[in-house]
Amino acid sequence: MDEETWRFIPFQRYDPYVKTAFNDVAISSVQGTGQPIVWLAGWDRNCINVGYTQTVADEVDVSAADDEGIPIVRRQGAGGTTYLTRDGEITWGIIGPEELFPDDLNAIYEQTCTLVADAVERIGIDARYEPINDVVTENGKISGATARTAHGVVYVGGTLLYEVDPEEMFTFLTPGEDKKADKRIEQFQDRVSAVTQESDASFDETREALKQAFLEGKPYETEGWLDLEWTNAQRMAKKYRSDAWLYRNST
Repeated sequence: MDEETWRFIPFQRYDPYVKTAFNDVAISSVQGTGQPIVWLAGWDRNCINVGYTQTVADEVDVSAADDEGIPIVRRQGAGGTTYLTRDGEITWGIIGPEELFPDDLNAIYEQTCTLVADAVERIGIDARYEPINDVVTENGKISGATARTAHGVVYVGGTLLYEVDPEEMFTFLTPGEDKKADKRIEQFQDRVSAVTQESDASFDETREALKQAFLEGKPYETEGWLDLEWTNAQRMAKKYRSDAWLYRNST
């Protein structure tokens, strides 16, 4: 990536549907201005996040989610279903004109995931990029990435796990018998890590490490979302709340 002046959008927590809409708003911003963006975000409530190609009924215990008032959100990117919590994750996005990125998707993942690994190392955790799109420690995956290209803009986004409760997670992600849930929890614990399992760093210290790693060596200006961008995100969030979007892969 070259020496463009980047726009840094500081961390804040969002309504899950508005957060999903801001993914599109970020692409539109870069498309219109040419200014690349680094964006950190979180969730203002616990939610279930379903990949674009997935079917809700196959991934989510909808009754359990409804009973606890846990919203279900479908993102624009691929990948698996995750249970996201207010204090458990920091989502990150790097968005820019495609000429700022390598031509090869695997190289894009390596470039961005290496920055996440650098951030994690800043809080005392040994981490590395693992192809195709993961950041891992000796204890398992701690962050992953997804990428998409639209209108000449590349959006690479991911989630850094700060803390995780597999038992709570699979209350909502595991339809079926308790034995099946127990096995999935065990498998999850064997392959996934989180910051709190490997570092004493606070949530704020972790997000500051991400900011420093992403922006090191880049000229940047800090600017929150503009009023018009908020208006657009809130309007677009209606689409992401709709059953037509959420159950698009149902038969």
